[in-house]
Amino acid sequence: MIKMKKFLLAILVLYATLSHAQQEPQYTQNQFNSNLEINPAYAGINGNPSLSVRSRKQWSGFTGSPATLRLVGESNLVANSLSAGITLSSEWIGITHSTAADLNVSTQINVGRKASLSFGLKAGINMLSSDFSKLSNVDPTDPLYSTEKRTIPFVGFGALFYTDKVYVGFSMPRLVSFEQVEPQSKITKPHTYIYGGYRIKANDDIELRPALLGKYVAAAPFEMDIALDAWYKNVFGIGGSYRTSDAVCVMVKTRISKLYLGYSYDMTISALGAYHGGSHEIYLGYEFAGKNDPDRKQNNRYF
Repeated sequence: MIKMKKFLLAILVLYATLSHAQQEPQYTQNQFNSNLEINPAYAGINGNPSLSVRSRKQWSGFTGSPATLRLVGESNLVANSLSAGITLSSEWIGITHSTAADLNVSTQINVGRKASLSFGLKAGINMLSSDFSKLSNVDPTDPLYSTEKRTIPFVGFGALFYTDKVYVGFSMPRLVSFEQVEPQSKITKPHTYIYGGYRIKANDDIELRPALLGKYVAAAPFEMDIALDAWYKNVFGIGGSYRTSDAVCVMVKTRISKLYLGYSYDMTISALGAYHGGSHEIYLGYEFAGKNDPDRKQNNRYF
């Protein structure tokens, strides 16, 4: 058992130091936020300024496991035409720490009486630092094990089609990364997301919200999140999801006026699940709407 844990920790460190930047942060509550993290086309589509914070601890109880903290702010700038948003994030995994910030700009186009298209651009910077001094049984004088730092600018894009009942999105949030290294030393690869969701009115009180989220990056298998939320009077929701070959997740969510709260727990179904206590995620969001603004409970932003 001890040897297996050391082996798994070594795999985690290798992942953190060599391929961490190839992986976008993973989240479970993909229906309960604007998804600005992965798609700049979401910036400000609700019209009102908003702030949200998300904290995720993956593989709890496993030394060096991923932990992420992210802040998102967004607002409409020019009514029905131009919006902007920012994301700030910090992530730890193994001996590697990354800090990222990006600016998102989007524009919305009406394509029907109740349908819209939004297109967005993302530009940001990711700062990576790997501290090899935290490893044991290494020679600190070896240049291979010196502290490594990289600053990587990036740009991305996204598109979103939505009505009050359905949404479909496509994005590549880090389409191009500008690493100042030799091609064979580059560690970032573009991620592709394609996803969608639908609202099903079961009765006057209950609404079902199925959703799919597909994720792909070169040299890794295609991954799919299959989720279903059930909401009662748009105030309280429970849900579950399945992440292919990885985890089964449960979620609890609530809306209190303009405040949004969510918690999720992931149960890993792979062999790694025997060595940790699951993954925890907390989401908190607030919308700064005016007193005379219409009720937003039919807006797809909080699908």
